[in-house]
Amino acid sequence: MPTLNWIGKEKVLTHHLDVPYRPLSLSYTYGAAQSANKIIHGDNLLALKSLLPAYEGKIKCIYIDPPYNTGNEGWVYNDNVKDPKIQKWLGEVVGKESEDLSRHDKWLCMMYPRLKLLHKLLAEDGAIFISIDDNEQAHLKLLMDEIFGEGNFVEKFAWYKTYSPSNLSHKSKKCLEYILCYEKRRNNNRYRGLLKVNKADNPLIKSSNNVKELRFPKDAVTSSMTKDFLFKRGAYGTTVTSVLLKEDVWFRDGQFESDLILESKFIWTQEKLNEEIRNGTKIIFKTKSLAPRYDKASYKPEVPRNLVDKNDFVGTTEEGGVLLKNIFGKNVFSYPKPPSLIKYIVNFLSDPDSIILDSFAGSGTTAQAVLELNKEDGGNRQFILIEMEEYAERITAERVRRVIDGYGAGAKAVAGLGGDFGFYHLGPSIFKESNPNFLNEDLEEEELRKYIFYTETGSLKGYRERGAEAPYFMGTYEDRDYFFFYEKEESCHLTYKFLEQIELSSDEIRGVVIYADLSLIGDEFLASGKIIFKKIPRDIARI
Repeated sequence: MPTLNWIGKEKVLTHHLDVPYRPLSLSYTYGAAQSANKIIHGDNLLALKSLLPAYEGKIKCIYIDPPYNTGNEGWVYNDNVKDPKIQKWLGEVVGKESEDLSRHDKWLCMMYPRLKLLHKLLAEDGAIFISIDDNEQAHLKLLMDEIFGEGNFVEKFAWYKTYSPSNLSHKSKKCLEYILCYEKRRNNNRYRGLLKVNKADNPLIKSSNNVKELRFPKDAVTSSMTKDFLFKRGAYGTTVTSVLLKEDVWFRDGQFESDLILESKFIWTQEKLNEEIRNGTKIIFKTKSLAPRYDKASYKPEVPRNLVDKNDFVGTTEEGGVLLKNIFGKNVFSYPKPPSLIKYIVNFLSDPDSIILDSFAGSGTTAQAVLELNKEDGGNRQFILIEMEEYAERITAERVRRVIDGYGAGAKAVAGLGGDFGFYHLGPSIFKESNPNFLNEDLEEEELRKYIFYTETGSLKGYRERGAEAPYFMGTYEDRDYFFFYEKEESCHLTYKFLEQIELSSDEIRGVVIYADLSLIGDEFLASGKIIFKKIPRDIARI
């Protein structure tokens, strides 16, 4: 497999492991007292790290629209790695070498650790979709092959972004952008595109040279005839030799009263006919010849085309801009993606209870797309948006509020979709930035407990918040109890008295892990009791 090399690559290969963990801190909730939906204001590299304890391996669909690295610095969303925040980060991570990086090198350094964390968050049966244009499309493909695996590449979808491209180029008009799709693990899941168009007048069965008998269940058969008929066997055999009725059949008030058994030159087998009926196909007889035609009540969605355009009911950037202007009453964002594009992509594979993540949230289009889908099918999809720019509250969150409540007035009023979200910022890091060997005592203890339980188990399943009866018990995972013996500004030593005070969750526990400042118990005794001592903060793992 071809590999991509660039200046600074060796400095960022494992940088995602060095990113400090900073738990999320809730600023406020909107629309409900509590909400599973999240809008996070902060550096998306730090925010992605903060999501690991609760969401690692749980995100079904990731959509991101990262900077395209076009060199255009005039947009609200600075589409260039000369952004001061990125420049500062590159200087800290890559060092003086970053001064010699090309803009492509800088873009790759920026993307690599973020994609590594996105890979960890993605569910085993999930997929990631990344919008990109020609500036970095070739580089991104190689980068994704390296991180997600070449064999997990699904498709490069081409999106018809505009029907009125600019005339600036002397070579071609840019109508297309691309959406790279990779799965976490390649599988046989069928992606859902559009529903097939209803074609009630298409023949259900084509002619064959073999005469065969098929049974049409009465519950799957309808008719356009308006009068009551009593069909006699062979009643129309003299005029329609291809269809023979095998028995007496009553038809009253638009419904057959018994199954139809027809003998004809059908090309379908009974098994094929039964499959269509199970899929919701309604058989229609419009004439006395009983020539069968179909009208499906529900159609199996087609696999999506790799060209996404208005034929898929997906809009353009112009339509996205008009929508955003209607929401805010003015232009606030350049070239926003239309919600129809994100809805179309999300619906490829996500079920009504999926979690959808967008770590380059921009104007918040992904949140609107998720809320629209939930409104349409009664789903309970969750969204997580991350935006590092200052407009995260002013534009991103404000758009979601207006979409939830409704916007516009008079004839242009648009009803709200309903919904809710929590707005978060990044809290203090687990360890002191001035001295990483010490815990940050400004951190809420509950966040520290969750972090330690996650680093021990890789999950928050089984975690218990601190309670009055068992204040140091963190929870049980795979038959092992976990304790965090910690009090701010106090020395907490593991002693025999402490062991007498704690209660194991059951007699079947095969081991105990206890965090404390110091152990005053011998190693042999701890081993005999299947007790593992871990020193605070030395043995607290970094993720």
